[in-house]
Parts: sequence; structure tokens; C-alpha cells
Amino acid sequence: MCRIEPVKTILKPRVFGGLVSLLLLCSCATVDPARPRLPADVAFNKNAGRGTWLFVTLRLESGEQLPFLLDTGAPWTFFDKSREPKLGKRIDTGINWHFGTKLESGIYAAPKLYLGRTPLLMTGTNVGTLDCREISTKAGRPVLGILGMDCLEHYCIQLDFAARRMRFLDGERADKEGWGKAFPLTDRGDGCLLVSENLAGAKGAGSLLDTGANYDGWLMPDLFQQWTNRAQLPADGEERSPNGVLGGATYPDIWLDRLDAKSMIRDETNIQYNSIGLRFLARHLVTLDFPKRTLYLKRTSRLPLVDEDAQRRMRATGKSAYLFLHSLQKKGQLPGWSKTNQFASRAETVNFPHPDSAAFDHVLKKGDASIYHYEFTRASKTNPWKLQKAWRADQNDHTVEEYPVP
Repeated sequence: MCRIEPVKTILKPRVFGGLVSLLLLCSCATVDPARPRLPADVAFNKNAGRGTWLFVTLRLESGEQLPFLLDTGAPWTFFDKSREPKLGKRIDTGINWHFGTKLESGIYAAPKLYLGRTPLLMTGTNVGTLDCREISTKAGRPVLGILGMDCLEHYCIQLDFAARRMRFLDGERADKEGWGKAFPLTDRGDGCLLVSENLAGAKGAGSLLDTGANYDGWLMPDLFQQWTNRAQLPADGEERSPNGVLGGATYPDIWLDRLDAKSMIRDETNIQYNSIGLRFLARHLVTLDFPKRTLYLKRTSRLPLVDEDAQRRMRATGKSAYLFLHSLQKKGQLPGWSKTNQFASRAETVNFPHPDSAAFDHVLKKGDASIYHYEFTRASKTNPWKLQKAWRADQNDHTVEEYPVP
């Protein structure tokens, strides 16, 4: 049996260390945010929160329109590197950290940004640049910027995933009766905000509020282990993810990533916390009252929202990768297996880092307590699959052996 999980496209550009310092040193408040002029409601993409990010179209002073990703986990606003010639002279160069990977980022004077006809408030006078090509590829659409907290912190924003609308509200005067449960937010020190709870329902471990994570979120390694160990194997033998818990409410069909312990050796602010991502938030009417440091969640769906087009593609990809996995085993070419080995009755879980790759995260062999992992890739859907990586882990999912691949 092949269980097809939601798309887990994990690519999270983040700004830390030197880049944040440079932006702070070069920045000063440019407006009084006490009562900003509010943009009109705008539409966002229909598959937002359904396995991909939330995009809005911003406008430059010249009238040019640019698609931006809305990211509450980014302290600052960024433009794609392709825009650098139009941003003028580079002021400085900073460092961007992406889960332990060090990347260079340019710093430029911030151009005026508009949503519709309304200018957006910005805390500082500078923006950074990032290479958004990989995000664009994974999103299946051009992405020319990331709208971060230096802009968002000035507004009370409501995300209505049922209507696909982003609303800018007057948090001082609005009737909050229908906003749902309130969660206080705290600043982690760079403008990004933390919820005191986590999706494992454990005490004392807060989470980054992160719309830049297009999945449910992640857990620190120890908390992930605690969360998965609570799962009880049902009578039919099929392994399932444990439920998520937030604010005393239970959420089925939660898929959380375990933060890689190796990446935590870096001094990267984002990975010092758990996170709550966009796929989880999309089960709610979400109101982000940033000036009042409060998140409101009104639950509108018991289960995650579904992108039917993406699910059809995932089923086709999953079936193809699943058949390839089993064909290797039948030919005695699956690392760690022989032709005579049999698969356990539990499901092999598969996720898709991008449309032409598949990662089987939990392959079990009868009579063997080990957990096997296999990653496949292909040039396109018309090309054959190739085994890219294979390894065996113990019952705690700690790697004990890596296999060579052709």
C-alpha cells in the first residue's frame, strides 16, 4: 500500500546574522504606524495553504506588478536577485542562512511598494535580495520577492482561505467576536513572532509563526521523538501520524517535519524553535493582529485543505515511484533487500520535495526492526526514476548504515 502524503516542498529562505545586523544599522522608521492607511481586500492564489505558499501581487511606483510570497518567518522584505539592476546601487552585502547553508545577499535602498493603490508601510529603508528561482520552480509560478515582517508588523491582517481573500482590518475598532481563539505572540528579537505553544501539545516549547513554511510545521528533534512515540499502532497495523494539538484542540492528519540536528549547530535563529506553518493555519480563519501581538484562529475545517489538482499529480507520481521501488526489490537491486525479502503490512510513506523526486521515509521489512529510507529522482515525468540515496535506520530512526547507489 502506498500512502500519498501532502506535498512537502521545504524551501525556506531566511535572514540571520550579518544580514539582519546590516539592515538594522541602515534602517530607521520611515512612517508613523499608529493608524496606517489600509489597503483594500486582495485575492490570493487558490492553492495557498494546500501544499504551497500564499502569494500576493505588489506594485512598484512605476506601475510594474510583481508576485510576492507572504512570509511571517522572514524579518525583512526581499526581492529576487534578477531585480538587482533595477534596485540601484548595492549598499552592502549580507549573509542569508537557509537551514545551515550560508548564502550571500545584496542590500539595497527600498523602493516604494503598493498593494493596489495603497502604499505599504516599511519599518526600515532597505531591502535584501535572494535567488528565488528554486522557489519559483517548486511553486510552478514566478516569484519575484518575499514580503516580510518589516512590512507586515504594521497591519492587522485576516487570511480567509475559504474565500481566498486577504483583508486589512482596523484592529482598534474591529469587532473581534468572530475571530476565534486568541493566542498571544512574542517577538523573538528580530520582528518575527512566537506562539508559546506547539503542535505536539507539549508544554514549555514555543513555535515560530511561519507562513513561509508551506507545510504544517516542524518540531525540534527531542520533541519530535516524544510526539511520535505517543502514537499507538492501530489494529489494522497501518502506521499513522499522531494527532496535533493546539490550544487544547485536537487536529488529525498532521504532518510535522523533524528538524535536522546537524543544522542546529549553526547560529540560526529560526531553527531554535518549533514552527507552525501555512498548511496548519489554513484550517482556520486566521487573523494576525501584529500591532497588538495577537493571533486569532477560528477553525473552519477539521482536516487539511486539499489542492485537488496537486493531489492528482501526486497520486500519479506516487504510483510511479512506488512501482519502481518494488521493481528494484523484485530484481534484488534495492539496497538492504534481497529478492526473497517481503514488505511489512504497514504502509510506505512517500513525500515529494519537488514534482520529479520522491522520498520513501518509512519502508519496513518483515522480520526486521530496521527502518529503510529511499530517495528517487527523475529528469521529468517522462524519464525513468533513479535511486539517489538509500540508508537504514534503527527503531528511533537514527541512521546506522548508508548504502552506495549506482
